[in-house]
Amino acid sequence: MKNRLIGSVLLAGLFISGFLSWYFLMRAATVPGASIWAAPITAFCIYFISCFLCAVLINSYAFLAAAVVVSFLMSLFFAHTLIHSAILLLSVALAVYAMYDIKQDLVSSVKVRFFNSLMGGRSYFTFAVIIAVSSQYYAMVSRTGGEVNIPRFEISQDTALSLGKLYGRINPKYSFFSSAGKMTVDQFILQNQNAYYLRLGAGQSGATGEVVLKHGRKQLSELAGRPLTGSEQVADIFLEFSTRKFNDYFAIGMAQSQKSSPFPLLATSILFLTLLPITAIASHIGIICSALLCKLLLKKGLIRTKTTQLQVETLVE
Repeated sequence: MKNRLIGSVLLAGLFISGFLSWYFLMRAATVPGASIWAAPITAFCIYFISCFLCAVLINSYAFLAAAVVVSFLMSLFFAHTLIHSAILLLSVALAVYAMYDIKQDLVSSVKVRFFNSLMGGRSYFTFAVIIAVSSQYYAMVSRTGGEVNIPRFEISQDTALSLGKLYGRINPKYSFFSSAGKMTVDQFILQNQNAYYLRLGAGQSGATGEVVLKHGRKQLSELAGRPLTGSEQVADIFLEFSTRKFNDYFAIGMAQSQKSSPFPLLATSILFLTLLPITAIASHIGIICSALLCKLLLKKGLIRTKTTQLQVETLVE
């Protein structure tokens, strides 16, 4: 009765966390203003914990594999395309093998160590989740007709300033960013006032410094997309400008994309690379929590271990 109760709770947690993970992923990709990372990451952390707990505590491997398969296939409720279904089969195969690897390690270990056994199948299961998440994301953004949320780029300050020189060569309108350095907006405008005088015309070369500052702030405010007081760092302004332009470029391309457009595939590739470190961290959190919970259950007597005799194969010197 005790084992059945634990098994029922674990299966309920697995199915609920799995469904919520795919649901929050759908919202993150297609609902404007939704949390792009916080809700899905939290849900998938719980999903990892549920899967790893089931791998340890459910005795029947066939029953465990079936439960994991169902939890993955729930993704089809939110992205039921042929391509996603095919890719999901690969994810399912990796996830089922991860469960098998964990079970085998638990059975053949000289001493039961939950953390070590879970780590054995972690890489396969993590990669299975990454593939499934990327596939669902691609299926949703390539078929939706409305606004979608795409992975956002964060450009470093050094990169942004380097882009300034490139922008300046392409369009003289952006050339003044090339020597931005660490100056404030007003310092930068005054240092380049000769260039502003030339833009205002030869007859206005005697313009006051306040006129130059006012004109420069207006021009920079238009590029920054917000009013400037003059005390802001020019490097920060151009960083905001570069990041916004870069992300707007992909957002516009995604909104105008058709099935033949490369934007959904490009955004999915970016998401895939982004998920590699994030999911690795989430899976480690899941393993640590699962191992601690298993030890707690073992200490409380809710689960037990037993000693058996095994024939061990070793290399002969």
